[in-house]
Amino acid sequence: MFYDNQPVEKRDAYKTMLGLVGSLSRLFSTAKEPFLYYRAHENIFAKYFDLINNSRSDDSADAYSSELHLGIGLKTWVGGDNQKVAEFGKLRPMYEGLTGIDLVKEIAGYRNERIRVTKNAHGLSEILYHIVKRVPGAMCIYEAAFDPIDIDNIVLDENRGSENSIYFTDGKHTYHFSLSKNTLYMNFDDMELLDSFDVVIYDDPYEVLSEVMKKVDDGSLATRPQLHSEETKDQLCLRLYSSTKTEKFVPLKSGLNQWNGSRAAYMTDPETGERILKKRTPRNPNELYIPYPAEDRKRKAFFPPKDKPFKLLLPDGKELSAKVCQDDGKAIMSNPNQELGKWLLRDVFELEEGQVVTYDMLKIFGIDSVMFTKESEDVYSVDFCELGTYESFYGLAD
Repeated sequence: MFYDNQPVEKRDAYKTMLGLVGSLSRLFSTAKEPFLYYRAHENIFAKYFDLINNSRSDDSADAYSSELHLGIGLKTWVGGDNQKVAEFGKLRPMYEGLTGIDLVKEIAGYRNERIRVTKNAHGLSEILYHIVKRVPGAMCIYEAAFDPIDIDNIVLDENRGSENSIYFTDGKHTYHFSLSKNTLYMNFDDMELLDSFDVVIYDDPYEVLSEVMKKVDDGSLATRPQLHSEETKDQLCLRLYSSTKTEKFVPLKSGLNQWNGSRAAYMTDPETGERILKKRTPRNPNELYIPYPAEDRKRKAFFPPKDKPFKLLLPDGKELSAKVCQDDGKAIMSNPNQELGKWLLRDVFELEEGQVVTYDMLKIFGIDSVMFTKESEDVYSVDFCELGTYESFYGLAD
């Protein structure tokens, strides 16, 4: 339970802002139910409950509290309680030949992996759903469990479904997967109503906004709004994979799999002066680096110069020392190198030592790139990005 444990003043401020947004519904809709854009809901929720807004990462938690180790998945809808919970269109080649229970278990596995990786990345022990359901003239606030699917107890509903839809239950929730939409739906039948409030929808929101702006212009508002937003923080998106014209892949012995290569030691021939390979030794099983290829280094000056340490803030609040390394500065590494690998490979992905990272694995996790944000001088944060973010961030064809 999250909402009921929040101070009354925070809950009231949250409801007030939702109501204000809903009162302007006629800007967007003529329906009897108040309109609430999901991005607005995410921003309002994080702001008024002092949570970290994680909605742009598009993983299982739209907001979270590092202190409470709690993640929140936010939903808002009108109508029935059978709602979309995950999309798997980019994984379709991996499951399109499956049917029946085999298909359902595969989809359930993808769903569970995304939940697991989200919890590990942000240091969460629990995730729950916070829901704003909109009905004529009001908004209702619910919370519900955000459970992984119990794969061992899946039972197909043979009385429902079609060629493009398959229904099933795991004993806790009822789901259906739409093959045509590559989308998993869940019936939110365990929601607990926590609060509700009326929303008065203005017939003419344009007139209301015009009156507000008049008061802004003549200075009669008690608090004058800030007309200029803060400068956007500098960001750089980097891929966790390499690519050719036809495929994406994680290199077998570099990048996230640097540990799988060997470390070369050389000696100089005293007679010829020639540099000769002396021996190769295994690397630490946690060694890795984030690729920083030439095309991304040319985009802009972003990181400190090569070999100059900077502070790197991880999504779960941990801090590492990192730097640009290797020939021409083609890698982002932690110092010591294995610290970043231990966090990513063992704590987040939960891979066994010696298990190679593949692009199919990243697709199942729902991530294939990372976003670095410059927080201040020599301080950077990093977070995971959903599939295709690199291409969309730089306006490239996927």
